[in-house]
Amino acid sequence: MGMAAMMMVLPASSQTDPDDYYQEDFVRNANYVYKDYIRTVLVHPDGAPMSKPVVKLKASERIVFSFDDLSGDYKKYGYTIIHCDADWKESDLLPTEYLETFQDDYIDDFAYSVNTMQPYVHYHGVIPNQDVSYRLSGNYLLKVYLADDPEEVIFTHRFFVTEPRVNVVARVRKPLDVSERDWRQEVVFNIQTTGLPLTDPRQEIKVTLRQNGRWDNAITDLKPRSITGTDLLYDYDGVNVFDGGNAFRYFDLKSLRYNSFRVAEIDYDPMEGYQVYLHDDVVKKKSVFENVQESINGRFLIKTEDMESDRTMSDYAQVHFFLPYDYPLATGKLYLMGGLTYWQFIPEAELKYNYDRKGYEASLLLKQGFYNYQYLFLPNNSPRGETELTEGNFFDTNNEYSFFIYYRPVGGRYDRLVNVTTIITFPE
Repeated sequence: MGMAAMMMVLPASSQTDPDDYYQEDFVRNANYVYKDYIRTVLVHPDGAPMSKPVVKLKASERIVFSFDDLSGDYKKYGYTIIHCDADWKESDLLPTEYLETFQDDYIDDFAYSVNTMQPYVHYHGVIPNQDVSYRLSGNYLLKVYLADDPEEVIFTHRFFVTEPRVNVVARVRKPLDVSERDWRQEVVFNIQTTGLPLTDPRQEIKVTLRQNGRWDNAITDLKPRSITGTDLLYDYDGVNVFDGGNAFRYFDLKSLRYNSFRVAEIDYDPMEGYQVYLHDDVVKKKSVFENVQESINGRFLIKTEDMESDRTMSDYAQVHFFLPYDYPLATGKLYLMGGLTYWQFIPEAELKYNYDRKGYEASLLLKQGFYNYQYLFLPNNSPRGETELTEGNFFDTNNEYSFFIYYRPVGGRYDRLVNVTTIITFPE
């Protein structure tokens, strides 16, 4: 059943305005959880839990979203989807222009956790459905809220609807700048636009280039350096360049009955629940490049080996991280980064310096599964994290690059998403 709730999406990103970032009532157009009792928000294509939330327009593909409410009590939740432009600002379209059906719906699929020390209610939904269905391609923001108070947003999450009209051919090479060749990666690509009636490609086409799942260092609004026939060439020197970083760190939390990969100790406290202590990490800045087979490019997979159901029988544990460091960094902060933080610099993921142990520490409440993560240094007054001080940077790192191609014809009112391509490659 549809609802008539109308809510405003503020266009600014949490990472572009630090003052807004810490306001509890500031609704971001990004992946963000607003309530501390909401955990393990997942948004992905149906049947592909570790894939990007990308589906094709007018296809049978569906977006699945789920989350856990750790308050233990059932709540009635509603949701809506909002069309955004290439820069993730709310588009000028009316809901009736981009939706086939209602603007809002209730989440009716839920289940209580079974035999877990941490009680929770698991919620699950799919888009499109008979009540909420989109009619246009583009960027979409999923917003979930308390049904009896639509202003109480519990999380927002991005997803993408494509109408493939162009092709992308891409590769990663060493930067032309000799001083960067050992530690940075340059992405060169071209867009084959035979399927589009372009009149002014530099104005009609926008490109966003993303490394792994990060948005803080994404390169946006790229324009072609040159045009050859129907091919747009993006072979810039020094523009499409990323720090190489290093292989993601990992730990295995699929079982709470024994110490698995990277787990040093598991304790159970009747008041605090499971406490999982990882082996101390190391600063990789001065080490050689690490080729880790367990790297899943920063993602995580919910899974339990202790019980039968991953959704409702996986338990939660407070996972403790520690990174030895001789001194506190005065010019910025350290954060855990990856899918486990929704690729955001969230307060919970900020590491604090422990003078007694001489290192940085933090803990996150996480559901059982297999996790990747990194430590990022966020300089003061900067929206972009850096890997140099914690992970090191190497040209040989196996990174994932995603290309989001947007098309707005002259006189058009919205950005169509005409291609999403991802390359996972060892550089040349």
